[in-house]
Parts: sequence; C-alpha cells; structure tokens
Amino acid sequence: MIRASDIWPNDEPDSKVKEVKSWLKAQGVRDFEPVTLFSDQLTKSTVGEIEKLADNITESKSSSAIKKAIVKGIPRQAVLKPSHAVYRLQNQHFALGDRVTMVQDSGGVPLSIKGVVIGLSAKSMDVVWDVAFMSGTTMGDRCSQYRGSTVEFNSCLNLSDPQFVTSTNPKAPPPEPRAPFKPRFGPHPVVQPAPGQQAASGFRPAPAKYAHLVLCILTKTDAGHLQPLSGAYHG
Repeated sequence: MIRASDIWPNDEPDSKVKEVKSWLKAQGVRDFEPVTLFSDQLTKSTVGEIEKLADNITESKSSSAIKKAIVKGIPRQAVLKPSHAVYRLQNQHFALGDRVTMVQDSGGVPLSIKGVVIGLSAKSMDVVWDVAFMSGTTMGDRCSQYRGSTVEFNSCLNLSDPQFVTSTNPKAPPPEPRAPFKPRFGPHPVVQPAPGQQAASGFRPAPAKYAHLVLCILTKTDAGHLQPLSGAYHG
C-alpha cells in the first residue's frame, strides 16, 4: 500500500493530502455519476429533462378529453395478450430515447404505463416512466423517486420504432422474423492465436506433412521376427 510519505518524501505529506482532497471537492469529482463499461445509458441531466417533459404531458391531460371508441374487424392474431408478450416480443430492437409502453400485467410496473428508455444492458433496459408507482426506484439516484425500473426487452412494446406489426387480413402471411436483439457493450477483445499457432480448443486436423505416413500392424512369428499382419493403412 502506497503512503503519502512515499509520494512526497521531502514535503509535509499530510498537508499535501488535504490539498488534494480540497481540490477534488472543488472540482466536483465526487459528484460524477458512476457508469459501468458494460451498459449504455443517458446522463442524469438528460433523464431530468425527460422527466420534466413527461410531467408537462401528464399535467396537460384531461379525463374529459378521452373518448371511448369501439373497434371492430380486428382478428385475434392482431391483438397482443399480456401473457403472450414474453413469446411474441422476443426480437424487438431498442435504442436510447425510445418511447415504450408496458404490455405485461405481471410484475411491479403497471400495465399500459408509458416511459422512455434511458439505459441498455445485455439482457435488460432501464426505463424512466411518465408517472410514479409503488415499486419504482431511483435507479441509483439517476431519476426521481418511484419513477424508474429495470425491465426485460420482451415486457415492453416499442412505440418509437414499431416492430410488432400484424395485418388485419387473416389470410395474410406472417411477418418475417427479425434477428434477436443482443446488444454488446464494453470491451470485448477478440482473442486470436499467434501466427502459425492453432486454437486452444476445438477440433484440429492433422498437419498436411503427416498425411503421407503409413501405419502398419506388425505381428511376431514363431522365429521371433516381425512381419505385417494385415497390410498397411494410410493415415
């Protein structure tokens, strides 16, 4: 362990350490937001701006302006049942800032609540929702209380980039499947063997220089001599 006297052997180490601490405090280094290398997320200030916009939209809404409508002629395959979301929304792609809505009726997030994607990891995404709910969190002090949560990709419907599209024609062919969404973040070095060396694992064929060798099965005669038993076999 390095001591202050090892860095400043000729000066007063304790006073130097105090100066460094005061400088770090003045620069606001302690207020930096910790970010993992294996995720992609928006800054805390950007999340705050998103919350303000969501609050303005929520305040401008009025229950009297909501109109009821009866929708007819919709086939069954065009309706997304909440319990089927985990199977039908497996290949959706997401990006930071996408508008999403919760389509699962199980879990801590209320059904049909809307939010914005503020973080992406390998298997889940962070969402700041328009309204607060009981099981919401601050996601490490990145948003307001009860406004954030981490959910799986197949629990939300992407509204900014609609991908779950079904024809109202029952005889229409099903849409082509999309590639699975597998984001990768952080350092992922490609480990390659050195030139002229084989990989550390897996099947490795025999070098070409040994392909001409002949394998013989020998047997010993009564006189003690060796002779081929059943011919030669090329390797």
